[in-house]
Amino acid sequence: MSKEINNTGVAGLPSPGWKHRSDGFSLELEPETIIDLKLVEGRNYLLMKWKDVEEPSYVKASVANKKCPSLVIDFYQSRLTWSNL
Repeated sequence: MSKEINNTGVAGLPSPGWKHRSDGFSLELEPETIIDLKLVEGRNYLLMKWKDVEEPSYVKASVANKKCPSLVIDFYQSRLTWSNL
């Protein structure tokens, strides 16, 4: 069963071939993974892939932090870069 997110997206976010739509949490979708992070007008937005939905959508990072904290932590940890000073 594939669900469709049919609301308009977040203004100012670039479109790399996807239609960026409103967040899937409002449609009670289950997050699958976080693909990318964008900073728009001083706010972080996470590009999230939803289970049973083909197209990802941007979600405010503050919302994702509350709804799926372990997924957000895993995303940030996978992008940490360590250097020896």
